[in-house]
Amino acid sequence: LCVVLLTSTMTLVLSYAVNSLHRYMHPKTPLSRRLAVGWFFLISRAAAGFCPSPQPQQSTKFISASANSASAAVMIDQLHTKKWADVFTHQNSNYSPHYLFPPLSSSSHKGSHGRIAILGGSNKYTGAPYYAAQAALNCGVDLATVFSAEEASVPIKCYSPELMVQGVYSIERFDALLEEEEALLAELEKYKHKNDLITVDNFDNGDDTTSNISLDKLLLEHDDSHNELIQNELLKNVDDTKKMDDIVNKLQKVKQLQESLQELQDRQMEIISKSVQDVVAMFPALHALCVGPGLGRHPLVFKVVQQVLQRGMESNLTLILDADVLCMLSLEEYRELYKELLKYEGCIMTPNVMEMKRLPSTSSFGSENDNKNIIVEKGHADAVSRGDVVMQCAEEGGLKRSGGIGDVLAGTISAYMAWNQILERGNEGGEMQGLKQQRVFAVWTACCTVKRATKLAFDNKRRAMSSRDVLDEICGVIAHMEDDIERR
Repeated sequence: LCVVLLTSTMTLVLSYAVNSLHRYMHPKTPLSRRLAVGWFFLISRAAAGFCPSPQPQQSTKFISASANSASAAVMIDQLHTKKWADVFTHQNSNYSPHYLFPPLSSSSHKGSHGRIAILGGSNKYTGAPYYAAQAALNCGVDLATVFSAEEASVPIKCYSPELMVQGVYSIERFDALLEEEEALLAELEKYKHKNDLITVDNFDNGDDTTSNISLDKLLLEHDDSHNELIQNELLKNVDDTKKMDDIVNKLQKVKQLQESLQELQDRQMEIISKSVQDVVAMFPALHALCVGPGLGRHPLVFKVVQQVLQRGMESNLTLILDADVLCMLSLEEYRELYKELLKYEGCIMTPNVMEMKRLPSTSSFGSENDNKNIIVEKGHADAVSRGDVVMQCAEEGGLKRSGGIGDVLAGTISAYMAWNQILERGNEGGEMQGLKQQRVFAVWTACCTVKRATKLAFDNKRRAMSSRDVLDEICGVIAHMEDDIERR
């Protein structure tokens, strides 16, 4: 009986060891090798139990970004404080895990746990806005809307029946407007600069000397009444009637082209304003707006986004900026908008390594302490910063970087920011008001969520892992996080 019991016990223990190590072995590894590795694992664990190695003290802290890079790197290496489990090792007065998730209640209604929107999607990129919006739903928000190009709206609707999708502009129409504008500008340049110098008496000075007068100057430096005077003067001084007719025709043609160009640009602004209004009309119902996933880089789409962001800041709406909108902000013509966003508390930017290099240095616009927005520098270890406060997220992720994971992170951050808004509104004057870095902590927790989900998805699918698999793991990761908080 003792032999049977002992054999059964050892079999169970060995099975545990082998199962614990299965993810590190190829599925076709022979059973004999699995058993050998299992025994080695058990012996190693037993030895470690008798001679435990000293563990570094763990505590979640904020790292000052104002320190020089060398000493900052040393600090990061010594802290060992960048994982979700570290949150419960030492308490921090700047944030609390108890203000991450709004409580579920039987009295809740649709929208009580978050309403977010994504502005993105183009004729080429339809998956990115879907991943962002679906990630927010899988986190637990109630409603997710996607504002996209009309060309992307039908595919996105087909991906998920839970998403509300609205086409707010047409890339095809924008392309036609740009082509028309380019044609008018090219023709205008041709009339202005090709053989446009004419020799006439200098009537302005009242003398008989001759001077070269450009059509460009005739139209841009004088009003209509003065142009008539110039034309009359030209008639007196140009002997060749045919040449005079040619000059007058050119003047009239350039004027017509300028009027047509102005009408076209007015039409562009009218269409852009309509697109902006379609998005802005939803602002009162939203807790957060994510801009950028699959947006594309169309110049007129950038004009729409510029106005949406300005109206978002005026409405005090939380803005999550990702992907192509960060490319837009790196352009010279949007430099002032970028400065405004850096000082807007409700802004979260999520650049990857290349996007971070393209963006202008924040130090060129003043002190880091003046920047109130949150920046998430995505990488092997995500860095979440606001001013001189930085939190590192070094949760272990999967070994495969699939397309769309950045969009999943943008949607997850949108969910956490929606919850942050809900909790802040419900805790006015309460304990939450004293948590100075709660927003930074919420964004950091979103990074931890996605890293953990990526790890689980990779463990299950290995090389076949895709962003869809990461989406499937998010709800379980958040459930475990909530359990961790309740146990403490």
